Amino acid sequence: MSLYVFSTFVLSVIFMLVLGTWWDGHAPFKIYLAALAVVTATMLSATLMIAIYPILGIRSGRSRKESGFDNLTWGRDVSSGLSTPAAVLNGYGIAFANKAFLSELGMLGMNEQIIGMPLTNLVHPADHQCLASLVAQAAQEGEKNGMIKLRLLHSDGTILPVQASLSPLREGGSPDINLLQLSPASSLESSSTNFNDQFNYHLLIDQIEQIVFQVNAASEIIFLNPSWEHLLDHKVAESMHKPLLSFIHPEDRPLIESHLTSLTQGKRPNCQLETRLIAKNGDSHWVELRAKNISTCKNERSSVVGTLTNISRMKMIESSLRANRRSLSTLISNTPGMIYRCKNDKNWTFEFVSDGCLEVTGYEPYEMVENPNFSYVSIIHPEDRPRTWSCVQQQIANQGKFQMIYRIISRSGAHKWVWEQGTGVYSSAGELLALEGFITDISQGDEYDAVFQELLPTTPIV
Repeated sequence: MSLYVFSTFVLSVIFMLVLGTWWDGHAPFKIYLAALAVVTATMLSATLMIAIYPILGIRSGRSRKESGFDNLTWGRDVSSGLSTPAAVLNGYGIAFANKAFLSELGMLGMNEQIIGMPLTNLVHPADHQCLASLVAQAAQEGEKNGMIKLRLLHSDGTILPVQASLSPLREGGSPDINLLQLSPASSLESSSTNFNDQFNYHLLIDQIEQIVFQVNAASEIIFLNPSWEHLLDHKVAESMHKPLLSFIHPEDRPLIESHLTSLTQGKRPNCQLETRLIAKNGDSHWVELRAKNISTCKNERSSVVGTLTNISRMKMIESSLRANRRSLSTLISNTPGMIYRCKNDKNWTFEFVSDGCLEVTGYEPYEMVENPNFSYVSIIHPEDRPRTWSCVQQQIANQGKFQMIYRIISRSGAHKWVWEQGTGVYSSAGELLALEGFITDISQGDEYDAVFQELLPTTPIV
């Protein structure tokens, strides 16, 4: 402003001197009149410049601001229309973030808090240098740059690996306004360029009987081999991008969801558990699930790969075995006598006794099994101990069965005649592993004499 006034004043003085010299040196009135006209013109020019300069300045500033706002508005419109995570950056500050960006970081509903936040707050400290290089590259090249891998910090504290790129938004506006676009790191990871290697890899996966699967960080299926369709009759194409939990038996979903969440968030490296899958016809199939987080860093979000092995037949066998064990346990419990398994040591230490031991000896099973303070030999009548030991050792030496009648002293101090039959249990190499047999009381009731007389011809009394 001062430059304009000064220039006008200097030109006016020069004009006055030239006009006065040219007109007439002896006409001072005319010179004064010209000087007055020049001064008046100068004052009017200065007043006019002072009046219109603020208006011109405001328009110029508004033009520059509107140019910047246009870039921000355009960037906001572009990022809002993208289905992938995107944000508009003003320098390092976040000027706008679309819904996908907020969702990716677990910050839905936090749009007001994220506006103006430095992007460095959301980037892993170890990657700040990479971010600075990305911004500098965008500023120098003036066009979309290549993608680099960054680790973002999710709102739950986990690490989210992504591929990031910057696109400058400057059409005569601010050079610091850029469009940031993100994509999952796993989606851009390069695979082998050798076609034969890829062919062999997929051929191998397709021939495996186990189901091979991969889920993304949201636990949605992104890969399945044909075994999925063979077992469950669900089409592979129809199952893609559906939550794996939707195919899990409702009773098992809470457990599977907990394990999958821990895996995708990098809180555990792997898991192994059994669950049930629901087939298309509604049948359930037992499978063993083995899964692993593909990330090498703790707390880094990533996809999960794993296998599902059909164990329905094994479960049926286990169920049948449990039923057989229950039947056998019921049979043993109702047998009037004592079924046992013991070691062939000096105490005949019991490894198992049936509930009938209480009726025969007066001792509970827990008192007799693997109890160093209890010895079955100690309750055999002292006169019968040497001969019972000799009889058993003689028979097992020939891998034969032993039968004998002898006396025991019960917990109450009563003397009882018992009949025992047993045999040795041997390994494939002929090594004695244990003794198994049956002991029953033959001294109770009116039937004692008849039973005793029946056993006497075939059983030695020791």
